Amino acid sequence: MTDILITGFTPFDGRPVNASWVAARALCRRGQYRCHTLRALEIPVCWGAPREALANSLQTQVPDLILSMGEGEAGIFRIETRARNTRRERADNAGRLPEGQPNSLSGPQERLSSFASGAVCEALAAQGIPIRLSVDAGAYLCEELLYTLEEFREAQSGNLRVLFVHVPPFGTLLRYKGEEQTCSEALLDDFGLALLDAILTQP
Repeated sequence: MTDILITGFTPFDGRPVNASWVAARALCRRGQYRCHTLRALEIPVCWGAPREALANSLQTQVPDLILSMGEGEAGIFRIETRARNTRRERADNAGRLPEGQPNSLSGPQERLSSFASGAVCEALAAQGIPIRLSVDAGAYLCEELLYTLEEFREAQSGNLRVLFVHVPPFGTLLRYKGEEQTCSEALLDDFGLALLDAILTQP
């Protein structure tokens, strides 16, 4: 049985909900999926929180897969394939600026996604899901999370796999599986299941 950790973020920019956490929570309500254990982790939109939250979670149990999600742009899902070691001068939910500090003082300028993202993207696109690969994670907390995920993966001696996906904002419109729909909990749950299936079929 595979242990899967699914992460999402708290709301930000005054929004009432964050679609990434809606998706993560909906998936993990099952507890298990196809004999795989699902656990959820909500990460605050605060500089440094991704590293702290992941470190605390991995101290308790190292999963086989970490699927992380963040809220991106309307109309499209994006699989992020590059994380830069930089932070935009944008205030977090605590009102703090990064003040020029990178994601890691000793890490490389960028880390590339280690997952077979292209195959996952193709599998989802074939189902009519609007999705593409992206090389710009936004230089905010999502980019910090992806950078940290790949750093932690490198440090693990096991076979930890990590993937980061941006989902559309909650309540926005998109064309999904051939129909105009609203980004709802049901749609995000459907996407999450399709995403898990595409990931779990990869070697």
